[in-house]
Order: sequence, then C-alpha cells, then structure tokens
Amino acid sequence: MTSADQILTLVRTALDEFDDRPLTVSVRRAIRIASLAGDSQVAVRLGMELHPSGGDPQANGEATRRLMADPALWASTDSPAEAAMREYLSDRTLDRKNPESHIAGHSLSEIDYLLRMLDSSGNVSPSSIENAAMLRNVQELTRHRTFTYLCEWERRFGYSSINDSIFGDYKAVVDRLLSVHAPDLVERFNTLYRRLNEAADQDHTRPAGEELSQALTTCRRILEAVVSQVLPAQAEPSAAGYKLDQASYRSRLFEFIKIANESKNVSAATIAMAEGLHARFAAFDKLTSKGVHADVALRAANMCALNVYVLCGEVLLLKQETETDATTEVG
Repeated sequence: MTSADQILTLVRTALDEFDDRPLTVSVRRAIRIASLAGDSQVAVRLGMELHPSGGDPQANGEATRRLMADPALWASTDSPAEAAMREYLSDRTLDRKNPESHIAGHSLSEIDYLLRMLDSSGNVSPSSIENAAMLRNVQELTRHRTFTYLCEWERRFGYSSINDSIFGDYKAVVDRLLSVHAPDLVERFNTLYRRLNEAADQDHTRPAGEELSQALTTCRRILEAVVSQVLPAQAEPSAAGYKLDQASYRSRLFEFIKIANESKNVSAATIAMAEGLHARFAAFDKLTSKGVHADVALRAANMCALNVYVLCGEVLLLKQETETDATTEVG
C-alpha cells in the first residue's frame, strides 16, 4: 500500500510545478494521486477531462473501472462513477437553463488544439469569440478543480504523514519488545491479521462466520501470553483475594498493573484500556452469537485486534520501565 509520505511527495511535486506544466500533465498527476488515495469519484471525474472523443464503449468503461478503488461499484446507481458523470455533464452543459442544451464533450487536448486553431485563424466573429470563451472556461474550471483537489490532498496527507510517524515509531517499539520477550507472538499477530483479511474478502451480508470467532480467540490468547510474560500464574491469590492462576489472566493483568504502580505512577489510561478491551471481548461475543452481518462483526474484530496490540505494547513497556527502575535503585 502506498504510504501517506509517498502520496504527499507526489502531491507537492504536482503543486510546485502546477503553473509550469501543461494542464493535461497536472490532471494526469491528480488522477494518479486520486487513484492511490482511493478517491474514486475524483479519479473518474478527472479522467473524463482527458478522455478523447470516440473509442470502443466497452473498452472506455473498462478503463474507467480501473480508476476505481472498488470496481464492483461501477454498476450501482450511487457509484462514484455515476456521481462523477453527473458533475461532468453539469460542468460541460453549454446552457444549463435549456434541458436540451449541447454538451462540450471535447477532451482537454482537443480543446487546446481547437483554441490554437481559432487563435491562428484570425476569425473575430461573435460566434468564434463565444466558442473560444466557452472552451477557455472549460479549461479554467478544470484547472481550478484540479488545484483545489491537490490542496486538499496536501492538507490531508500532511496530517496522515504525521500520524504515520507517530504510530510507526510506536509500532517499532512494540515489535521490538515482542521479538525480545515473546517472539512467538509476532507470528500469532500475523495469523490474526490473516484471518481478519480472509474475513474481509467474504460476503459481508452473510452472518458472521467462524473465522471471526477464531480471531477473537486469538486476541485473547495473545493477551494471555503477554500477561504470563509479566506476571506468571501463581497458586496463591492476591492480597485482595483474587485468583492468579493460569485461567485468571485478567486478574493477573490488573495485579501486575497494581504492583507496577507501587514503584511508579502508572497512567490511568492503561487501566482504562485494559478494562475497555475486556468489555469489547464481551460485546464481540454477543455480536457473533446474535448472527449479525459479517461487516459489523469484522469492524468489532479489527478494533479488538488493534486494542490488543496497543495494550500488549503498553504492558511490555510498563514491564521494561519497572525493571529499569529496579535496576537503577539497586545500582
């Protein structure tokens, strides 16, 4: 998948060179960016500006489908392609007050050619001037639309780039901790993601399948394994009377946080995250037992997987910090 940084580089290049390149070049660049960003309506809409007259209708339709993030939406009445076509026809209508008005269906390259011919002909008749003005209006409208799309993408992917950096740095730390303290869990996470991807490829209108229940089971086992790394099962209960045996991994998780809190101030966010994750587990169980659509269950499963990953990172970081503090005090 193209990263936000890569798209942002393309956007800024297109903007920096916008006034120095032909309009068709900027539009092609914008189509590429829209396709990478999943902005299907924009990709299709700008593609119509470049499409020359004629051609095989089936091949033309196939070319447009290739610009869409989800080509399966092509035939739907509310598809990005339909919305793009409505906007194109509205922009290109010569007289909007007349329902039977002609459409300026020339591509940008054809318009550029026609304008050069009109300019070189020396024809200054009213109709010639009107035609030239209409064609230039199409050019300037496309130029403005393309520029505003690029500006919006620069803002959006500028924010995304910052977020990618934040989450990327955190992921690097968590992955390192997992590889050091629980290397087998890296493969478990990979298995979890594979199951979620398999579920995503299924028919989302059907009831939630077994693969989603398996994903939830994997989430629980991963969390249990991390808890066992920081606080192994114990025969004796906690001071508060909670069981700390192998099956009581939730109690062991909160006991570990309590112990760590005795030596340092643990953020309440970690405790809240752990409580919230268990609430998600319970809610997910209810969703799958009710036979909800797979897309609803899949969203819940993805959130569980994400929260498990973040919580495991928090727990392992807390363990590392606690050990570092203990070593410093002994030293």
